[in-house]
Amino acid sequence: MDKKKLLLLGGTRNMKEILDAAHKLDLAVGVTDWYDVKRSPVKLLAEESFDISILDEEKLDRMIREHHYDGVLTGFTDSYLIPYAEICSRNRLFCYGTREQFEILTNKAKYKELFNQYQVPTLETYDPGQIDERFAHFPILLKPAEGSGGNGLRVIADYEKFLAAQSELQLLVDPAKIIIEPYLTQRREMTAFFLFVDGEVYLTGTANRFLSGTKDTKIGLPLLYSMPASDDQLFRQHTAPALMRLFRDLELKNGMLFAQCFLHEGVPKVYDLGYRLTGTQEYKLMEQMMGINPLEMMIHHALSGTMNPSGRVLALDQPAEGYGFNATILGRVGTIGSIAGEEAIRTLPGMLDLTLKSAVGDSITDKMVGTLGQIIARVFFTAPTLEAAAATLQQVYDLLVITDTSGQDMIVERMDPARLLASYEN
Repeated sequence: MDKKKLLLLGGTRNMKEILDAAHKLDLAVGVTDWYDVKRSPVKLLAEESFDISILDEEKLDRMIREHHYDGVLTGFTDSYLIPYAEICSRNRLFCYGTREQFEILTNKAKYKELFNQYQVPTLETYDPGQIDERFAHFPILLKPAEGSGGNGLRVIADYEKFLAAQSELQLLVDPAKIIIEPYLTQRREMTAFFLFVDGEVYLTGTANRFLSGTKDTKIGLPLLYSMPASDDQLFRQHTAPALMRLFRDLELKNGMLFAQCFLHEGVPKVYDLGYRLTGTQEYKLMEQMMGINPLEMMIHHALSGTMNPSGRVLALDQPAEGYGFNATILGRVGTIGSIAGEEAIRTLPGMLDLTLKSAVGDSITDKMVGTLGQIIARVFFTAPTLEAAAATLQQVYDLLVITDTSGQDMIVERMDPARLLASYEN
């Protein structure tokens, strides 16, 4: 890895995770996209930065050649994946997936069809023509077939609201662009994480996904992830085998993937997935609990073509001991005036990291409500017991103070530690 250079596609605040991991590996890092440094602040932290769009093939390819980049990587958003694959192909660089794989795994309609083909447990879908004044299955969820981060999701409570959404979204013009599913008001959620290493498929872990309350037509957002999930064994028994058959037939060779599930009718049913790095940053927990860091493995692949340069045997088929947590801090509409308590939180037992997704002066708008744009911070920690975790979680909430420019509390909702304990009792 000595003296090698890695180019990051995109400079949003999340991309600092890749930049920091690359610097830890003594790499030189460049960043490019078409945004200024206010929207792409990671440009200020890189050795080189460029204002070249990832879609500007001629300029981008010339820059990669002239600046001698050895690898390219992106993450955190679906929309960058196909351009990323094309850039790697044109410049003969390593890409963890193919264009064809990304085309399938960034389109909910396409992979939902594969779920049905491979008998992967999933929710049923409705055709717009099924929904009339006699339709008995409200509430329903409308979601774009393409896109990520919670953008465009709508909870529809009745037929009148469906008609309004149908007109606005032009469902009858192109129904393939919108997926319609049941919206489960009692939602017990979990996420499963998969790792692909030189052609081998591993289920690296599961996590409960505790959501905030819904607001109008907006979905709830994660307040806390706890690893392993309380329904870990159910997932391994009922859902993982079919998913892993699907992944093998798609010939996924490298990279990582997350699958989000509901517990429905006693079975974890997959409703969303992403073949990419995630904002959840679960690799921080995995490094502590399992001794692997999927982010670092993907950086190695970008530069060498292998996820496992040491060639060591990976034993990843059993849940890790202890518990890992990712507490998500959601902000209400307003402008952040102050953030306090970070340093005190970093000293708590088991604390791994506190990452700020927003900074003082950043605003949360009405348009961002119900999307991952509402996230101000993530707090990562481990604990030997659930009781110890509940105590640490309460301390995080007591210490972290985020106010708007008027001095009002900006944190939308805090996870009740008792809810965490109760989830493992059932």
